[in-house]
Order: sequence, then C-alpha cells, then structure tokens
Amino acid sequence: MTTSIPRASAILAGLALILLPLVAVAVKTIAYPGWMLVVMIYYSPILLIGYATQIVVAANGLLRERGVLRTGSAGRRPVIAAWLTSVAVVATAFFLVDGGDDGRYGSVFTELMGTSSTAAGESASMAVLTPLALLWVGGWLWLVTEWIVQLVLARRVRERFRLNSERGLDF
Repeated sequence: MTTSIPRASAILAGLALILLPLVAVAVKTIAYPGWMLVVMIYYSPILLIGYATQIVVAANGLLRERGVLRTGSAGRRPVIAAWLTSVAVVATAFFLVDGGDDGRYGSVFTELMGTSSTAAGESASMAVLTPLALLWVGGWLWLVTEWIVQLVLARRVRERFRLNSERGLDF
C-alpha cells in the first residue's frame, strides 16, 4: 500500500534535515565554544559522512516530488524520524558541556541558568544530554533505515512492473 506525505510536511522535514544540523554547529560554536569543538573536528569525517547521507536522504526522499519517503509505504514514519534527529541534534548542542583552558566549563543551558562551572550545572546538563544524544543518533539510524527500505521496495515495484510489461500484462 502506497501513501503520500503532504507536500508541506515533506518539504519542512527535508529542510530541517539540511538546516538544523548547521544551527546546532552554530549554537555550539558561537554560544559556548571549547575543547569539544576540537573533538568534533577530530571526528569530523564521521560527522560529515553522516550529514552528507542526511542531505541525500532529504533531497532524494523528501524534497523530490516523487521521493521514496513521500510516496512509499512508510507513511509518516520518515517525517517523524527526520524531525526527531533534526531537533535532537540542536538540543544536544544546547546541553553539551564544554570548556577551555581557562578552567570555565558549561553549556548553553548552564549559561542561561547561571550554573556554568558548577558541578550541579554540569550534572543537570549531562543528565539531559545523554538521552538527547541517543535520540539524535537513533532518529538518524531510523531515518536512514526507512530510506533504504523504501528504496528497496520501490525498486521491487519497478522491477515487477518491467517484468509484467515484458510479458504483456500491462494493467
């Protein structure tokens, strides 16, 4: 059974997949930079591959008029997964504790709460960060899995249609 995602929902989810990770980097870089940025740069090939994959999924699956995530049998699941990973990456950046050589540490959250460089602020931020990071990665894996499954199903339908056409069973 094939369903169709509303055009606006698909476009918004696709744009969120492309833009919100950039917002997350901006939040982290501008609001509370520190040594975690160095770690992010060290792991940047992995993060860039994941982001590039996310852009391909958005462009191929959601932003294209006949994208596999818009017209496949998955229903709204890909849109939910897209929003989950997109919002969770920004929230993760918001709660990620970072620090520099000056001994100060904290996150955007601890800065807003006035608890930067305190054990209580760090504990509160890290308690929220861990589930958010898991939601971010889990949402990304869910989205990519939905995309792959829908690509395989679409290929099977095309192949079945091609075989039926060759046999003269057009209907």
